[in-house]
Amino acid sequence: MNHEDHVIATQGLCKTFSVGGVQQHVLNNLDLQIAKGDFTVIMGNSGSGKSTLLYALSGMDRPTLGKVFFDGEEISNYSNDKLAKFRRLNCGFIFQEVFLNDNMSIMDNVLAAGYLSGRARKQVYADACEYFQSVGISKDMYSKFPAQMSGGELQRVGLVRAIINEPKVIFADEPTGALNSANSIAVLDIMNRLHADGKTVVMVTHDMKSAVRGSRILYLKDGVILNEIYLGDYEISQEKERFGMLKAFLDEMGW
Repeated sequence: MNHEDHVIATQGLCKTFSVGGVQQHVLNNLDLQIAKGDFTVIMGNSGSGKSTLLYALSGMDRPTLGKVFFDGEEISNYSNDKLAKFRRLNCGFIFQEVFLNDNMSIMDNVLAAGYLSGRARKQVYADACEYFQSVGISKDMYSKFPAQMSGGELQRVGLVRAIINEPKVIFADEPTGALNSANSIAVLDIMNRLHADGKTVVMVTHDMKSAVRGSRILYLKDGVILNEIYLGDYEISQEKERFGMLKAFLDEMGW
């Protein structure tokens, strides 16, 4: 296997946790390749290992056994410091909870993340303004604190923070899980725009309305990829057809 052909690849990935002295095998000898520019969605029942896989792929957690490759280089053997630098420069993270610093304005939250890349501060600020505008956050909101904003606005701030360092891959773990329908659609629209601009996206979700936005759907069961379906790039005019294809696939998987 040529790992350089993919932005992310795994080989024999295993993750085991000890719970009350009992070994739980969450990921089992899992091989996976994700091509540059893919929008990959990971689905599966609760406890199937979805989030654990996401954290292993992004270097947030280490596998018990096996290897993770990023742009052809193995990252699973990096030191903690090297992993932290790798994540800062290559990965953007979007979670169900945004985890902003409540004592900083939304602009300062984004700038603090951007400055870690070592780029010129003027450029980071200019990029932040551009990204805020692109997600519908106006200039008069920059000085607001997280407590002054709605859930949907905060998730959009989280998106800007995730992309401020121009990451190679955006990792999203249930990004719409805490949002109402309108805000979920807004966030998913932004993620599809990022994908259309060439970003690689890896998203974990249990929500079919979110999953249908992906180009490739993986179904995880008992720590292995049971099957996958390719839907192609998202087009709103094809949403009904895509939803039907996804539902038939999930029914076949016993979801």
